[in-house]
Amino acid sequence: MLFSTTPDYYRSAVVELRRELDIEKVTRVGEDAGLVQLKDGGIERLHDLATSGYLRFCKYLANVEAHTPTKAHQHDDVEEIAEWALDAMTTRLEALTEAGQYRAGDAVSLHTWDSGQATWAPGKVRRPLLEMLMDEGVRVVPGGAEHTLSLCLGEDRLTAGVTPTRLGLSDWAGGRIRLAARKEQVSRAEFKLEELFGLIDVPRGDVAVDLGASPGGWTRILRSHGFSQVHAVDPADIDERVMNLGGVEHHKTTAGEFVAKHGERVDLIVNDMRMPPQLSAHTMLEASDMLRPRGSAIVTLKLGTNNPVKQADEAMTMLTKAYDITFARQLQHNRHEITLVLSRV
Repeated sequence: MLFSTTPDYYRSAVVELRRELDIEKVTRVGEDAGLVQLKDGGIERLHDLATSGYLRFCKYLANVEAHTPTKAHQHDDVEEIAEWALDAMTTRLEALTEAGQYRAGDAVSLHTWDSGQATWAPGKVRRPLLEMLMDEGVRVVPGGAEHTLSLCLGEDRLTAGVTPTRLGLSDWAGGRIRLAARKEQVSRAEFKLEELFGLIDVPRGDVAVDLGASPGGWTRILRSHGFSQVHAVDPADIDERVMNLGGVEHHKTTAGEFVAKHGERVDLIVNDMRMPPQLSAHTMLEASDMLRPRGSAIVTLKLGTNNPVKQADEAMTMLTKAYDITFARQLQHNRHEITLVLSRV
């Protein structure tokens, strides 16, 4: 199976894979992707571990029907690469047809992407591959299909395969989701919450708290998702456009001072503050008494690259004193952090 991660966290992804699975071999595909061979089990096992929060640094998964060293194809003939991928993909589709898991004419998605300094641009390979697939009678759609065809053009290896889309963790090639900026956007941090809300059931309720809210991007997103009142907590100013939304109360104080004084029960607490993971966990433990039973919390853990697996483990162990952890993963827009979704015990 192929997995993708953030380049700086490739080793962390491998550490978690080896910790959780009986692995035969891990082979580098490119700067943010690797090929993992299991002694037992398949992509379903990887998917279950990732969605349960045990593989926090895997952003994308794909079956691999064929792989080859990139150096064996170091030339400009993109059609030769497309033909190689086509053979692997159509052979697998034929096997799925015989097994009753795919019918001729069913739509598929096509993900073509690169990892590291690949020789070929993904778009230049995608075009002839798409034409060849259409000539074979394969109907390709932009997204939302039951199966995804994946071609990764890695700096070290090429991989091609067919994967049930639901097991891929993301319906974007390599997990590289791209969100368009909107005129009402006040910070790029909004992308983190928007990406997360595309992967989970959006928390519901009336009252939310945004710790470290400035300039107000997460507060704006919460208001847009139906929270009628948001307490925006930050000594710094909140963007005027957010304050003009109504239902936003700015508490010009620190998170610690607000938590110590606020007595109202709330439905959701979010925290995107820049602080060490254990301090973030400590803050969320102190804030847990504000949450109604089974209320939700969202927190980003700022990890850096100094033993991030250990940092995440320690912070998450602390959080289990007051919360169930329902989601833990490094998202495309996280950079040096992971996002956690918590439920108050």
